[in-house]
Amino acid sequence: MRKKESRRSFFEIATAFIGGILSLAAGIPLIGFAISPAFKKPESKWVDLGIADRLKNSRFKKVDYTFTAKDGWVKATKKRSVYVTDIGNGEWNVFSRTCSHLGCLVRWDEQQESFLCPCHGAIFDKTGAVIAGPPPEPLQKLDTKVEAGVLYVKET
Repeated sequence: MRKKESRRSFFEIATAFIGGILSLAAGIPLIGFAISPAFKKPESKWVDLGIADRLKNSRFKKVDYTFTAKDGWVKATKKRSVYVTDIGNGEWNVFSRTCSHLGCLVRWDEQQESFLCPCHGAIFDKTGAVIAGPPPEPLQKLDTKVEAGVLYVKET
């Protein structure tokens, strides 16, 4: 003989089951909302390098700058260095100081008129192209713009 369930126990089970389904239905989007920033690509933004007149006629001047970047949930202040040169007509070349081969810091050598990577002997010309050494790619050239006399670089 089968034991008969009481009405009270039936409603307890039914309520728990429906409550579990509703919590799951509400919980999955909330979990997705909570973890989605981790999958977002960091946004590019324009960063102020300084007054363009101060940098005018400079021959590969090293400029250090800081910017705030958001990566997922974390906001961090990052420091970068670039080499800036005025090529005339309001145009600028801004090169990353990071070597495209191993990520070490390059320096501008005034006598050789080229960028040198001390770690593995790479040499880049004044346009950032590889002259000698193992790097497969030239130095990264950053996008620039001038607004109201201020030089901006696009940080990626």
